[in-house]
Amino acid sequence: MARKLYYKILRCGQSDIPDRLWEDILRLQHWYNSEFIWTAGRLALKMFAVFPNTERKGSSTEDITALIAARQRELEAGGKSHNEIIRTLHAEGLIIAVPGGYFDDCLASGFTRTAGNEFNAYLVSEFLLKVTRLLPEITLDIVDEGEFIKPHHILLSNGNVVVPADERDRLWYYEAIVKNRHVFSVVDSAKYDNIPRFRVTVPDFGELSPEERMEVLRDRSWLGFENNYDINGDDIQGYDLNKQVGRFSLMDGNLSPGGE
Repeated sequence: MARKLYYKILRCGQSDIPDRLWEDILRLQHWYNSEFIWTAGRLALKMFAVFPNTERKGSSTEDITALIAARQRELEAGGKSHNEIIRTLHAEGLIIAVPGGYFDDCLASGFTRTAGNEFNAYLVSEFLLKVTRLLPEITLDIVDEGEFIKPHHILLSNGNVVVPADERDRLWYYEAIVKNRHVFSVVDSAKYDNIPRFRVTVPDFGELSPEERMEVLRDRSWLGFENNYDINGDDIQGYDLNKQVGRFSLMDGNLSPGGE
C-alpha cells in the first residue's frame, strides 16, 4: 500500500474540543482539500468515526442511508453544528459514532495517503501545525511513513515541534535536526504539478513484456517510501515548513523536552 501520514490529537487529560473551534478546523480542512490537488488521499481529521446503524430494527441499508440524509438536511437547516448533528443522529439510533476518530484514546485523529507526492505531505503537516495554533492546549502526534518528516515521528503543540527520541542509537541525529531547526524536508512543489493520481493497479499490466513488468515492480518511488529529494533529503529550492515553527525541542526517554 502507499505511504501515509497518521495524525492524532492526544487526549492527555484534555476535555473535548469546543464545537465552535472544531468548526474553524473543519473550514480550514475543507479549504486545503479544495484548494490543492491531492494525488492519493485528502485530509481527514475527525472527532468521530461514523457508521450507519444497519442493525436498526425495521430498516434496510438503503432505508437507513435515506433516513440519515434526510435527518441531516433537517438538522443543517436548523443551524446545528457538525458535531451537534453527529450527536443527534447517534442519539436517535441512525448512526454509530465512535469518539476520537480512527484511533483510540484521542480527541480526534485521521490519516492521509500521500504516496510519492512530497508536496501533499508538506500540506498535511502545514495544516496540522495550524491546527495546533487554533487549539494551543492540545498535543498532536504525527507519524510519516515516508521521508518528509525527517525523524518520521513528531509531536506538535501550539506551533512548536517536539522530536521524541524513539531510537536511542539515533539520538545524535535527533539532536542535530533540532539544533539546526530542520525537522521537515524542503519541498519543490513544481516537481509534483503533473504527478499522476495514485492507483492500486497498473493499467494494461498483462500486456507488458516481462522486462517492463520487472521494471514496474522494481520502481517503488511512486509508493512514497523512497527518498525523492534532490540532495541530502531536501530539494534544492521550495517550501520550508521549518520556518513556520516556533520552537524545536527534543524529548528524551524520560519525556523531558529540551531544545532550541
